[in-house]
Parts: sequence; C-alpha cells; structure tokens
Amino acid sequence: MDTIKVGIIGCGWFGNFHLDNLLKINGVEITALASSNIIKLKKTGEKVPKARLYSDYKEMYEKEKLNAVFICVPPDSHGDAEILAAQKGIHMYVEKPIELSVQKAKIIEAEVIKAGVISCVGYQERYNEELKKIKNYLSDKKVGLVTARWLGTIPGSSWWRRKERSGGQIVEQSTHLFDILRYFFGEAESVFCVGRKGLVENIPDYNIEDYSIAIISFESGILATVETACYLDEIKCFNGIGFRIVCEDEVIEYDWNKEFRYITKDSIQKVSCTGSSHLKAVKEFINSIRTGDSQGIKSTYSDAVKTLELTLASNESMDSMKSVPIN
Repeated sequence: MDTIKVGIIGCGWFGNFHLDNLLKINGVEITALASSNIIKLKKTGEKVPKARLYSDYKEMYEKEKLNAVFICVPPDSHGDAEILAAQKGIHMYVEKPIELSVQKAKIIEAEVIKAGVISCVGYQERYNEELKKIKNYLSDKKVGLVTARWLGTIPGSSWWRRKERSGGQIVEQSTHLFDILRYFFGEAESVFCVGRKGLVENIPDYNIEDYSIAIISFESGILATVETACYLDEIKCFNGIGFRIVCEDEVIEYDWNKEFRYITKDSIQKVSCTGSSHLKAVKEFINSIRTGDSQGIKSTYSDAVKTLELTLASNESMDSMKSVPIN
C-alpha cells in the first residue's frame, strides 16, 4: 500500500496534534476531517487545504475510501465512530479513554476483532524506549514500593470538568500511569481508591474529585499507589507526573517527558528523554497498516479495555469506599 488515506474525527487539541504528526510521515494523505464544531473544523482544515470537511463523520465514512481513521473525541462521544469504522474495514487509532463504560467498550472490541482491523490506542508512553528497557529490567527483579503521581491543573475543556463526560481525572489523565503499571507488572486483581473534594472553588460546572489515592494490588503480588490531583497551579505541580519504583538494590524514578534516574548506593545515572513517543506511536500504526503486520502495536483496543476497567474500578471504589476486584 503506497499511500495511506487517513481521516480524522475531532478537531480539538488532540485531533490537531495527531494531524501535525501525520504530516511528518511520508506516504500519508489526510483526505478528510470531521467535526461537529464548524469553527474548529474550518480552522484545522487550513492545515490541509486538499482535505474534504464534514460536519458528520458518518457522511465522511460513506463518501471517503479511508484506510485509517483517528478518533479524537471527548470520552463520552466514543462508540458509534469505532463500530462503524470496524464494520467498514477502516483501521483505527483511538484516543484514550476509549469509553466510559466497560460493557460498551467490550461491544466495540468485539466489532474490532470480528472485522480484523488494526487498532491502536493513544497510550504513547509504551513507545518510549527507556520504558521498554525498564520493563525488561524489572522482569527478574524483586520490586517493593511502587508509587506514581499525576499532579496537575484543571484542563481548559468544559467537558473535562464533568465526571459524567470525562470520567474524572483518573479515567481521563492518570489512565496513562495505570496503563504503564499494567505494562510493567501485568494485570491487577483489585483496587482501593479514596478521593476528596473541597479544594477547587469558583470553577463552573465542576464535579470531579480534587485529588485521590489509589492502591492497586497486582496478580504478581506487587502493590502500587497512584496519587492524582488537579487543584495545583503550574508552579506547585512542577515535575508532577511520573513514578518511583523501589527495587531490592536500586530505585528507578521517572519525571514525565523529562528524565529517568537510576539510583544505587554508589551512583545516580540520569537519562534525558529524547524523541516523541506520540510520533513513534503514530508511525508504528501507519507502518502496521502498510505492512499488514501489527505486532509492533503496543496498545491495541483489546488491551486498552483492561486499562479502562482498572480506572473505572477506581472510580467505583471511591464511590463505595470498598476494594473492587478486577475481572
């Protein structure tokens, strides 16, 4: 397949971000954009004057012969776009979170499997080469304390502030950390999570937790905590995203998109982050379509369903104040 014809659904921040990356890849043609927000649609369309613009993605599916589609919509808008793409044999790159319901996500998963299309979900950190090295390194190490953190501010999108639309910070943002922990340590058997409100004031239509702490018990026996907060300002949340893994003879630390540190009693080795994991993920997706070999995809739709289940179980635990088993 010489030219990969791509459509993009959603012209917000991520739709434009993926568009910019796709324009860096040879042999990719952005043939169509779809968004119900006409202003954003036209603005994004200025980047690709030859692309046809649609206010309804269903019309785009009907009129275009797409090889792939990037689905970059708010969490509560997933569903039909993925199912229709699968039924039409269109390979899909789906931004996380893939759904707000595990049951609905599994319906989509079944359609993807049935159609045999290639799927990739935007857990781009799995394409970070240093994380791959850590995963391999940890395979024969005795791991003790594991802590992860996503300490930040409230994003500008109005839908993010409504838990029924975004799923809350764990489902929409910290999901990256939950996914990395699954990538390192395998599947979880249960999660217990506590969240609190009361710090964020004067934000209209805001109903999510200001901060939370989740304790994940993995089938491997490892325990991990994930701290999540959205009430901080830019200064207070400096280096606010990352993790710390305490092994028997070494500590591994990661500051998101900045630096890895390998700490022993004798030395501290620092490795700076290089390259774009986002671009690597998109390149791998396109290459998989071109070659028909999807083994390089590190986060398929089916795998992302498991991360969704873990984050939604954390929300359930916050509501019930009980530990929630992972099926």
